[in-house]
Amino acid sequence: MKRLYRFNRIKWAMFLIAMLANIGILSGQTVKERNFPIPDSINKIFQTSCMPCHGSQGGRLPGARLNFSRWKGYGAAKEAEKASLICSAVRKGIMPPKSVRESKPENIPTKEQAELICEWAEKLKAEKRSK
Repeated sequence: MKRLYRFNRIKWAMFLIAMLANIGILSGQTVKERNFPIPDSINKIFQTSCMPCHGSQGGRLPGARLNFSRWKGYGAAKEAEKASLICSAVRKGIMPPKSVRESKPENIPTKEQAELICEWAEKLKAEKRSK
């Protein structure tokens, strides 16, 4: 019985070592997904058109769906997904919402700015695929 117990402990220890090595803990590697910072050209558009609602001072609902103050914590996959959704919303003209468009038309991104956002979103998607 004692021998069987010892065998199981060795088997579990080997399993644990293999798992830790597989996820990079024993090799000193960190398994953190790289994020993609927002370029300055895109950030300027977001500052004007998006961050009043989707920044740290924004409302609860917009901030829950997308919060630029938490962008660095999203991770590459979520950033690419969010960027794609931003592109779609800006291209379709549903963001900024109608109320903001009427009260602050200067906050509406131009077609060129929308295309810059969409090009950036495509780059993020491509970067995510190449990982």
